[in-house]
Amino acid sequence: MEEKESKENQENKESKEKESNKVTIRQVAEKAGVSVTTVSFILNGITDKCSKETRQKVLHTINILNYHPSGLAQSFAKGKSGNVIVLADKHDTVLQQAESFQFVRMLGKALEKNRLNLVIRTYLEAIRIDAADAIICIGTEEETFRKIAAENFVPLLAVDSRIHDELFFQVLQDFEKVMQAGREKFGEDFHVVLVDMYSESAKREIRAVCGEVTFLSEHGLGRVPKGNIVTVNESLMNLPELADREKLLVPSKTEERIDAIIECYKKAADRTTVTTHVVRI
Repeated sequence: MEEKESKENQENKESKEKESNKVTIRQVAEKAGVSVTTVSFILNGITDKCSKETRQKVLHTINILNYHPSGLAQSFAKGKSGNVIVLADKHDTVLQQAESFQFVRMLGKALEKNRLNLVIRTYLEAIRIDAADAIICIGTEEETFRKIAAENFVPLLAVDSRIHDELFFQVLQDFEKVMQAGREKFGEDFHVVLVDMYSESAKREIRAVCGEVTFLSEHGLGRVPKGNIVTVNESLMNLPELADREKLLVPSKTEERIDAIIECYKKAADRTTVTTHVVRI
């Protein structure tokens, strides 16, 4: 009898703990920066009380916090496909294609280990994407990224894009470490040369760290300044046009970076609370 009561007490305790950890509508409102009333309007389909941008922000916050209002949570949870869409915008030149292929190949293997299917899209016929459990955008411009975010309520990750919204997971290379490696090998006598796989906002941040940077988006190797080169792109290391230069590779495509993307996806899918969504590797 005592054992039965003890078990019931334990179950009651666990039930209360679950209740105490449950996300509230007030927490959703605070995270989204709106009032509880606004959240309530959106949950009840009243759309004339707030802007479209506010509605999208609240719905994304609900998704990330895993808030369970009646009926809405099921719409987020149903229809799991096992598909992860990778949207790679910049693949026009031979160098961009080489960088994209190597990165996607590594990412595909990692997704396969996690029983997920990789689906590659080089452009979007429509912003709304069906049958996807997550979308990974590589080098996507912020305006396009936000349009995708406004229409898709699945985990949305940015790689080599800087999105000025801490709501989204973003994985970028740590160019402070790239510069440190360059200085250790060449002192201050080097130039950073990169295949252009980045959004404009990401390029601005890279220039803020590295100073003058040559981004190769066209077949313009003649534009590369003379002298030592530091790059993150393996495709530049054996080019005949740069054979006379001393080069240092600080690779962008590493297992550590792929692992970070997978970890961010898992945290986004599980609505794990983290202190920052921006990861630099």
